[in-house]
Amino acid sequence: MDFFTTSSFRVSLADLTKRSKDGYQTVVKDICDALQSMSDDILRNTNDRVYQYPEYRVVKLRLPNTGQNLSRPKGFRLIYYVSLKHDNVVLLRVYPKRGPKSAIDLTNAEYTRLQNEAYCESESKSLHQVDITHQLAELSVEGSLHH
Repeated sequence: MDFFTTSSFRVSLADLTKRSKDGYQTVVKDICDALQSMSDDILRNTNDRVYQYPEYRVVKLRLPNTGQNLSRPKGFRLIYYVSLKHDNVVLLRVYPKRGPKSAIDLTNAEYTRLQNEAYCESESKSLHQVDITHQLAELSVEGSLHH
């Protein structure tokens, strides 16, 4: 699988990691560990999906927050888009369920905005390709998805 990030994901990740005292310092490791442990089939067919379309799914994956010793239900939420025809995953947003930056579930309008952003950034080749085996290190900045 090829992994990409949108600007919303990068902003949400930067917001979580800028102050270590908030307890979110493990978010990158927690994301990478979860994604590396999942097969391509599980990434595509998890029961955590939010939206189902003929060519892709939007998934809300529950992740532990190992920095605060929180289980999956109380940890982070990772929203991602996964193509059903190509080997592409786009990380759309991450947020915690607990702590000072906690968020409630996203609205339908927010999911739509995130999906539109992924499409527009793919079309303009502004997605960032990342390596989940190296703490989301950027591989390229002019990413575009196969549609």
